[in-house]
Amino acid sequence: MSNDLEMLKAMLSHRRPYGSKTELAYIDRFITPLGVQTDKFGNRFMIVGEEKPTILWSSHTDSVHRDEGFQQIEMTGTKIHLPKKSKSNCLGADDAGGNFIMIKMIEAKVPGLYVFHFGEEVGCKGSGGIANETPEFLDGIKAAIAFDRRGFTSVITHQRGRTASDTFGDSLAAQLPSRFKNDPTGVLTDTKIYMGIVPECSNVSVGYENEHTDRETQCVQHLFELRDHMVKIDGSKLVIERDPKGEQSEPRRSSWSGSSAGSSFGGSSPLRTMRMLKQLRQRELEDLVFKYPRQVAQYLADSKVSPEELDDAIYLINRPRERPFLDLFDDEGLLSA
Repeated sequence: MSNDLEMLKAMLSHRRPYGSKTELAYIDRFITPLGVQTDKFGNRFMIVGEEKPTILWSSHTDSVHRDEGFQQIEMTGTKIHLPKKSKSNCLGADDAGGNFIMIKMIEAKVPGLYVFHFGEEVGCKGSGGIANETPEFLDGIKAAIAFDRRGFTSVITHQRGRTASDTFGDSLAAQLPSRFKNDPTGVLTDTKIYMGIVPECSNVSVGYENEHTDRETQCVQHLFELRDHMVKIDGSKLVIERDPKGEQSEPRRSSWSGSSAGSSFGGSSPLRTMRMLKQLRQRELEDLVFKYPRQVAQYLADSKVSPEELDDAIYLINRPRERPFLDLFDDEGLLSA
């Protein structure tokens, strides 16, 4: 355990913006020695144990650090975090934790196709390249499982639309610590990009919290417990059920109103259905802001929204509940005047 802990700490000492020298140094230190190959999109990959694997294991090497280089880290109890006066904007457990799990699985010779994706934090560039230009890379793959989810309990079945069947999720959770269960609240990681090609596309909690912020933490206890289960995983017990050609991608705005939307919520009343849709849209917006703060800020700036205007809007939202937040959305799920 001590060697793995020192390895994890060394991994988290790297600030890894997409394409930076530190990301490449990180890859050379921790991933290249495994015997990986590199594709034209910058993804590092290798096959373990099977000539034609049916499971793809996924994580990504970049982080949302603003600056490259190295950082000091601290550990309190079972959690690794940044020192209080750190100048780093995040820890980078998203997704060093996922990389760690996959490295340990490769060392344990767990069968599968392993992909350390390049450029996930800047729009899933590596996985997008595979899906759009070399989809044959995924021939024979029945399940794509990422280790890139916050928290401690999630086996993701939806990433803004269903990407894995509940049956598959149950069969995966059955081989993980007992607290794991299906979770339909996922947003986006590289496995979502494969949802139209690969039947089951999921994401598993690796124990980081407050990702993309300087309050990010990595729970070592959770990560090592997950490691102990993953090095013994039996892929033959995973149940493949979803048809990738039979699922729509993420819902478009036009499908979120009228009778077609109501049917998605088990025949709820129109008013209840609309409130549920508004809540869903709000959660998705919150997740996107949380995952892509710089991109959202750039979008607001490009849309001529000044800091003062945004501050005023937030003040109005946070005022005493004269007007509930959800009522700020019109029937199409758009902000109303």
